[in-house]
Amino acid sequence: MPKLALIPSDGPSEQLAEIEASVRASVITDFLAALRTGSALDRFAAEYLAERIDASTPDGPRLRDELAALSQPAAA
Repeated sequence: MPKLALIPSDGPSEQLAEIEASVRASVITDFLAALRTGSALDRFAAEYLAERIDASTPDGPRLRDELAALSQPAAA
C-alpha cells in the first residue's frame, strides 16, 4: 500500500491550507457516503486515510476524531 506523505512547498501557506482542507473534506465525504451505503470496506478506507493524514500532521487537528464523532448517533 502506498504511503501518504506531505511534500514541502515554498508556495503560499494559504494555498497549502486550501489543499489540506480539500483533502480532509474528501475523506469526510467518502466516510459519510460509506456510512450511508453501509460499505465497511469504504469506511475502513476512509479511516485508514484519516490515520495516515493524522500521522503526517502530528500538530494538526485529528481527522480520525472527526470521523469518530460523525459515526456517533445524534443526541436527542
